[in-house]
This record gives sequence, C-alpha cells and structure tokens, in this order.
Amino acid sequence: MSEVKKRLPIKEGLFKPPGNGDEGYLVGSRCKACGVYFHPKRVVCANCYGEDLEEVALSRRGKITTYTIARTSYPMTPVTAPFITAQVELPEKIRVLSLMTGVDLDKVKIGMEVELCFWKTGEDEKGNEVVAYAFRPIPT
Repeated sequence: MSEVKKRLPIKEGLFKPPGNGDEGYLVGSRCKACGVYFHPKRVVCANCYGEDLEEVALSRRGKITTYTIARTSYPMTPVTAPFITAQVELPEKIRVLSLMTGVDLDKVKIGMEVELCFWKTGEDEKGNEVVAYAFRPIPT
C-alpha cells in the first residue's frame, strides 16, 4: 500500500494549500476589537494593540496597486527571470506582495483584477508536493 502524498506550503502559516475539495486560501487575522485585517497573521493588532485576533481565510480576489518586473533571478529559488512581483489589495483593505503568473510582462497593469492560485515549486524528501501562491489575471 503506497503512502498518500500531501501538498505542503513552501512556508507554514502564510496560506493553506488546496486539497480535499478546498481551493486553498491566504491565512490572515482579524482583530476582534477594531476589525482590522492582517497578512500574514498576527498575535497583536498593529492598529489598536489588542490581543484578541482570530485566524481568517482572506479573499481570493483583488486588484493590483503596483508592480515591478524583475529581470534577474534570485539564487536558490524556484523563480526564474523575468518575473512580475505585484502588490495586490484585497477587499479586506490589506495589501499582499505576491508573484504574478499567467500574464505577459507588457500586459500587466495597475488596477488589473487578479485571483489567487497555487503552483508546485518542487517536492520534499518524502515526495510530497511543495506549493507556493501567486496571483493571476481573472479570465474575462
């Protein structure tokens, strides 16, 4: 009997990868006192300094507020140049820094509506799939 392989996040706590019928989502926190959202999740509110925060699934869609095109790769990463890094504003009024995928370098623009997606970066020593998140344009 073979062991069932898992989908593991490239870094714990940032997101829940898709699996078991779940689409996957970014993990954030919401302050119960003032209602402000955060990503990544926090234990103390940066707005009111309250300590009563709850873990929440953040929206999967947002809009690009700014971006940059990198023409040099970083050593020891699964990302190759050229690539786009964008700041995406979610409906919760937080901005998430993310890679962009599925868009040509000359087609990305501020205000573009995007959605969360996941991609395989490799496998761990047990053969489990290691995934990262990115955003891609919403198909029209």
